[in-house]
Amino acid sequence: MTPHPWYWPRPAPIARFWAATAVAAVLVAVAAMWIDRPVAIWFQAQGERSMNLFRSLSLPGDSVWYLVAGAVGVPLSYLLSRRLVDRMRERCLLLSSRLALPFLAVAATGIAVDLLKILIGRARPKHLFQDGLMALAPVSFSSSWWSFPSGHATTVGAVAMTLTLLVPRLVWLWVLLALTVALGRVGATTHFVSDTIAGLWLGAVGSTLVSWALARRAEAIERRWGLPRCVG
Repeated sequence: MTPHPWYWPRPAPIARFWAATAVAAVLVAVAAMWIDRPVAIWFQAQGERSMNLFRSLSLPGDSVWYLVAGAVGVPLSYLLSRRLVDRMRERCLLLSSRLALPFLAVAATGIAVDLLKILIGRARPKHLFQDGLMALAPVSFSSSWWSFPSGHATTVGAVAMTLTLLVPRLVWLWVLLALTVALGRVGATTHFVSDTIAGLWLGAVGSTLVSWALARRAEAIERRWGLPRCVG
C-alpha cells in the first residue's frame, strides 16, 4: 500500500513521558506545600476587576469549543470528501483527521479529569478565603471540592500537545497558550497553582496517548475510513 502523504502525528518517545511525569510530580508537590496558599491570597486581594480579567484569559481552556468543533467538523468534512475528488477530497480528509485528534484528546482527558476531581475532592480556593480550609473531601459530588486537577488546564494541555504534534515548529506558541490559560485559572482564584500544573500534565499525557493509539490503529483507520495514516 502506498503511504498517504499526510500522517497521523507520532507521540514523543516514552522516556520523555517519564521525565515529564517526574518533573510535574515535583512541581505539584512544591506548589502544594509552599506556593498555593500565598499565591491564591495575593490574587484574591487584587479584587474582582483583576479576577474578571484573568477569567477572560482562561476562555481557550473551555472544552466546549473543541468538542463542538470536532463533533461538527469531523463528520461534515468527511462527508464532503465523499463527494469531492482529487486535491479537494484529500484536503477534506486531512481536515477531518486533524479535527479528530484534538476532539478525541479533549474528550478523553475531560472524562479523566472529571473522575479525578470527584475522587480527590480538593477544596477550591474559595474555601481558603471563607473558612481558611485547604482540605480534601474524597468522593465529593460538590463542585466547590473539584479543584484538583484543573479542567481548563487539562483541556488546554491536551490542545497544546495536539498542536505541538501537528505543528511542532510553533511549539513555543502552544506552550504560551497553555501557560496563559493556567495563569488565568489561578488569577481568577478558581484554582491553585498545583491544580493547573497537574491539569497541564494530564492533558499533555492524554493527548500523547490518544495520538499513540491512533498511530497503532492507523492502517485499520485508513482501510475503513480513508483517513490519513501514520507510518514508521
